[in-house]
Amino acid sequence: MILFDFELERPDTAADAVALLGRLRGDARLLAGGTDLMPNMRAELVKPGVLVSLGAIAPEAPATLPDGSLRVDAFSRLADLERSGVVHARAPMLAESARAVGGNQVREMGTLGGNLCQESRCLYFNQRHDYQFAARCYKLGGERCYPFPTNKRDTCWSVYMSDVAPALVALGADVEILSEAGGRRIPVEELFTGSGLAPLALDGAELIRAAIVPAPAPRTGWAFHKSTVRGGLEFGMAVIAVTLALADDGKTCAGARIAVGAVRERPVRASAAERVLAGAVPEDARLAEAAAAAAKEVNPLPHHGFTKRYLMDNIRVHLRRTLARALERARGARG
Repeated sequence: MILFDFELERPDTAADAVALLGRLRGDARLLAGGTDLMPNMRAELVKPGVLVSLGAIAPEAPATLPDGSLRVDAFSRLADLERSGVVHARAPMLAESARAVGGNQVREMGTLGGNLCQESRCLYFNQRHDYQFAARCYKLGGERCYPFPTNKRDTCWSVYMSDVAPALVALGADVEILSEAGGRRIPVEELFTGSGLAPLALDGAELIRAAIVPAPAPRTGWAFHKSTVRGGLEFGMAVIAVTLALADDGKTCAGARIAVGAVRERPVRASAAERVLAGAVPEDARLAEAAAAAAKEVNPLPHHGFTKRYLMDNIRVHLRRTLARALERARGARG
């Protein structure tokens, strides 16, 4: 139950939604599926005066653009992406990452844009602060950090836990952002600030309108992995997404994109690990070397009961396996 009053606006177009956000500056929040926002409102972590619902705006179907890229409406339900034949054909890793989100009820409500715009998480932040942790933390405007007491006021190590974001980063996707000034398009990687205090690089009167996934290069494989305690229905302890392209000889790695999520304030590109693979023949030893490099480079934050050492081992083991699956697909892809 939400124990405070708020107003609900239901605009008919995305432009009207942005105009409302601009007019209400600071007192309004976008409501898509509500699977992240509503629990945070129940815990009174956020108390908007107005919710701007996107429920009256029908999403456009995923479509292939003239350059071969895939455009996916940000208002699309995750369950629809999971079932979409176009998404499976053009960006199967996006469909798999959507399927990894929570349970079916969450996917039937949650949207692509909402999953990207979810708040970062912390065991101390994501609960009501009226009994055990009554003193507010930095993220709530307080004077302390419970899990990391030596952190300074401008440092919050809450963890961003989208399953879809690492997949889009590995796919080299962009997002279209709508604002009062018009539209802009940026790489998904630039959507994130790297700060747990405000994880998204969005103005208060902006919304994500679509994701654009480029057509893969020839001989490109992909793989996705989410580590959880129970195998699903919950946030991940680590999320790994990989694309790997082979050169014309079908043996040498022409390039790779490795993204690791749910371990830091933003999805992390493992650039050093990508350099280990580029130009090399990706034999088992090389894949293991890249995975070990990524585990160190990502430098995961201990979170939700998982130690840093455990998370590094998890990334090292599962990234090697994920790279092997991507390589197998690359070898089977058409040139």
